Amino acid sequence: MSSQRVLVVDDHEDLRTLVTLFLGSRGYEVLEAANGAEAIRTAITADPKFILLDLRLTDMSGVEVVRVLRTVSLTARTPIVGWTADDVSESHREKLLRAGFIDCLQKSVSFTELETLVEQFVPKQWH
Repeated sequence: MSSQRVLVVDDHEDLRTLVTLFLGSRGYEVLEAANGAEAIRTAITADPKFILLDLRLTDMSGVEVVRVLRTVSLTARTPIVGWTADDVSESHREKLLRAGFIDCLQKSVSFTELETLVEQFVPKQWH
């Protein structure tokens, strides 16, 4: 199992691919999921060290996904960051944190900011 494994969950394939290519170029092993069910399955079987999770998926909400993952021992403590194209109010952010997210980003975040966040939880190990 890779200690560099990151799961990117988004139903927009182009955006998911961009993030995957960027994080992959930075030394991470990146897995992808296009919906909530796939995210849950992948997280449980692949044991990612960090999950970037879209809040609005085609089959369920990101909150529903995170609630399921928090009940599974393998993923109960995995850092999960929500991301969304919507503005996030402070009260909405608090609800997300209570649901089990560690943070929430807007999709307009720069790749540098995203990498800095991921690196807090999944330090790069260049060989």
